Amino acid sequence: MNTNQYEQNITIPYSGVKRLSPINLSVPLSDYRIAECPQQKESVYALPEMFPLAKYKDNQPALPDELIEGVLRCGHKMLISGCSKAGKSFLLMELSIAIAEGLEWVGFRCKKGRVLYINLEIDNASCIDRFMKIYDAMGIQKNHMEDIVVWNLRGHAAPLDKLVPEIIERIRDTHFDAVIFDPIYKIITGDENNATDMGRFCNQFDKICTETGCATIYCHHHSKGAQGSKKAMDRASGSGVFARDPDAQLDIIELSIPDNFQSNLPDPNITAWRMECSLREFKNFLPRNIWFCYPLHIIDTSGILDNAHISSGSNNLSMSSKRTSANERKELLDNAYDTLSANPPVKVQALAECMNVNEKTVRRYIEEFKCIYWCANSIVGKKSE
Repeated sequence: MNTNQYEQNITIPYSGVKRLSPINLSVPLSDYRIAECPQQKESVYALPEMFPLAKYKDNQPALPDELIEGVLRCGHKMLISGCSKAGKSFLLMELSIAIAEGLEWVGFRCKKGRVLYINLEIDNASCIDRFMKIYDAMGIQKNHMEDIVVWNLRGHAAPLDKLVPEIIERIRDTHFDAVIFDPIYKIITGDENNATDMGRFCNQFDKICTETGCATIYCHHHSKGAQGSKKAMDRASGSGVFARDPDAQLDIIELSIPDNFQSNLPDPNITAWRMECSLREFKNFLPRNIWFCYPLHIIDTSGILDNAHISSGSNNLSMSSKRTSANERKELLDNAYDTLSANPPVKVQALAECMNVNEKTVRRYIEEFKCIYWCANSIVGKKSE
């Protein structure tokens, strides 16, 4: 029998057989190639499984402990925003001590735990000195100083996405409860006014929380200009992501001390502040008034600040060249440059943040002292270097 008479096209239902040409029954089947079964495509991301809500109908998972009672849970994120005179670094150091010793922090009870304090701005000796001064001013025993671990990265700062894997590797399974970054302008990536860039930046804090179970706490500066007319959550500089990403945002703004009390202050350098909040997990607390009596922030229990108004100094007019001498302006620029030059290049934007002025003012200062400084493509240097 001539097998050619059976030559025809055949549709083969098994998808694993790759048809090379119309099937010819005169050709042995062994000559046909069997394709590999297609593999299930793996997800690009290691995503958690979906689950029906009914899974937890009778077995609801426990909520994380409250690290700061009524404010922040373990494994969550908190931002503290304020202007450069608010003592944000001192506030974060006070919080570190409160957690390590199991004490109150500006009136909030803290869960005793371990803290990693990442110092990005001041030198090692100054950082340690501040902690010691705060301990002494609090009048407490240094019983649990081993639960405050300091990592000084001044001069070694890198973008946050480069630091996070190193942080996770170092603290995973070491029972830390909080990681504190002071400040974030040193490690910020992208344009702080760009929501996409800041979304990616803030996602790095999520990685730390998810991988380690620690809370992440960081501080950021106010935007330029008067802040009194803004909501507390909108005062932080840059994209609105900063206001909406953290689980807790605390904002502090300066108050004008009533004239009839100003002269009675034991120290003319004492300043007054109001702390407001935007909380995701808890009911917002009422604004609370605070004295900054170097080196401590102390709750105002006297009621003196209840009707105090937001200070007009919040609009940064005190830095105007019309209100400062040439020596003061040079000293301000010199100090900011010296601080930032440990981690080059020094950029106009970083100088503005460090000096608490806008970029236009920085450029005006550089032009005024052009015999000392140069600026090209927003990079600043000294002509003597």
